[in-house]
Amino acid sequence: MTTQTSSLSSAARASLLKRIGVKAYRLLDSMTESAYRGFLAQSAGRYGID
Repeated sequence: MTTQTSSLSSAARASLLKRIGVKAYRLLDSMTESAYRGFLAQSAGRYGID
């Protein structure tokens, strides 16, 4: 009997992890940008910034 190997090779797994990492970074970056813009909108009236 032969043992079944993993369905993803190490190169394919590394590529998949890299793509997931890039997507997660972009999501986090857009979330922090959105939060920063929200902070600016809230603090605009407080500090008289337009």
